Amino acid sequence: MVGYFFNQISCDSGAGDKVGCFETRVAGIGPQIGYIFPINEHYQGYINLKGFGEFAAEHRADGWNTWLTLAISPSPPTETPTTAPMVHK
Repeated sequence: MVGYFFNQISCDSGAGDKVGCFETRVAGIGPQIGYIFPINEHYQGYINLKGFGEFAAEHRADGWNTWLTLAISPSPPTETPTTAPMVHK
């Protein structure tokens, strides 16, 4: 489960501001699942699917948001095998 709370703390501004001070607020909660997979020996991929059901909205629409993300990053370094030191007498 994942969630968030968004609360705008300042008024809107800029050329498109036609309604004055307009602060929004919303909360969301929902499921998330992700999977890491190898691409080749140097890179790995991560795919993530999450959905948020929004509620307690003020000055904005509420409903469902669904996100599908894909990230590609370098693979973590592989560990070199350790060998026992040779003992000489």
